[in-house]
Amino acid sequence: MCATTQNKLGGFGVKRSRLIGVAGALVAIGGGLAGCGIAQSGSETNTSTASTGNASVAPITITFWNAYSETDSEEKTIVNKIIPEFEKTHPGITVQNVTLPYSNMQQKLLTSAAGNQLPDVARLDIIWMPQLAKLGVLVPQQKLSGWTALSKKVFPGSLSTNYYNGQYYGLPLDTNTKVLFSNPAVLKAHGIQKPPATMAQFIADIKKVSGGTGKNRVYGYDIGGDSLWNLVPWIDSYGGSVLSPNMKTATGYLNGPKTYQAINTLVSLYKAGDITGVLPGATGDMDGLAKGEYAFIDEGPWDVPSMAQTYPKVKYNMSLWPAGPAGSVQVVGGEDIGIFNTDPAHEKAAWEFEQFMLSTEAQTQMQAVGQMSVLKTLPQSNLLKGLDYFNIFRKQLATAKARPSVPQFTQIEQDIETEVTKAIQGKETVKQALDNATKETNELLAE
Repeated sequence: MCATTQNKLGGFGVKRSRLIGVAGALVAIGGGLAGCGIAQSGSETNTSTASTGNASVAPITITFWNAYSETDSEEKTIVNKIIPEFEKTHPGITVQNVTLPYSNMQQKLLTSAAGNQLPDVARLDIIWMPQLAKLGVLVPQQKLSGWTALSKKVFPGSLSTNYYNGQYYGLPLDTNTKVLFSNPAVLKAHGIQKPPATMAQFIADIKKVSGGTGKNRVYGYDIGGDSLWNLVPWIDSYGGSVLSPNMKTATGYLNGPKTYQAINTLVSLYKAGDITGVLPGATGDMDGLAKGEYAFIDEGPWDVPSMAQTYPKVKYNMSLWPAGPAGSVQVVGGEDIGIFNTDPAHEKAAWEFEQFMLSTEAQTQMQAVGQMSVLKTLPQSNLLKGLDYFNIFRKQLATAKARPSVPQFTQIEQDIETEVTKAIQGKETVKQALDNATKETNELLAE
């Protein structure tokens, strides 16, 4: 068991939680303890100093954990371009890249937190941030030199994923959202000339194109499931929300009138046979759109190269998510970058690396290989030729909102999904489903 220590250097405070405290928190958020997991890489310092971008530090090695794709060009770009350029401009700091499978990276982080064997800096799924912040293993960043200026350069919805309990524990590193994809041939066959701009028109179009039997069966919209990733665009565009602004309660929000209106609309459309995608058996969204089974889907930028490869002759439209009473609000996805409580020297070097990862140069390099930049303004570059399709997603991000940033998010989402499925199946009314989900959510928040 490691004792609690606290040191300060250049604005960095170090606070190590006792193992028993971390273990208790792991149980609360559903994490299991499987031992100490991964040992922290040896990071040695000596007495000579070397100049970095913004500071003078002893030669030091920091570990960078991530789950970048090894089959695409993501990891190669990090290892062969980004890190070498950082080390060139920050002599004295060496970055040890550690690529982990996404499927078990979260568990490795949690067990490593319990054993005080953490990386120095990591690329983190946005839904992990509040869990790790609650454990006390991340460095609060608002007081770090340069953080405020950087925070103003990124999309606000992406920035919000780093916020927990009054503080920001990181910055967005890459991001994404969804827009409305539509099949123009299906729309034209039903007298619809262009994608809908409003939620009212969207619902009317969904109803208009739905019908037929067998191979000629058409659904107006495929929602792709009833997780919050799929429900949030409807809830927020109607002006509803899952939790209160301070994220302390679901009462009056998850079961409030605006959220009810959004969910009730979806359930009604589903029961009428106008939409699909929640219950098993539906065709995949991209396949259904390409084959004319669906008029509309909402998906992210990853579908553009997939469509080009799988259905090169199929034409489709991309447009902003239809605006409801509260506007056009889609969901925020992506990853953040956070610094772990290790020691002042490593935290300071990790902050230099984090700032570099948000530089125009690094962000351009990563968008060129498919990682959408978090910077609101990204200069033109020859590296981005042929990637103009990102523009509409960047426009949508200006109004996109994140899912609740709370440690209990995963279980809250599962409970909401279970209750909405019951409403779709007719086992509960929409009111019963949302009241039940609200009660369950409040119980989780109170734990």
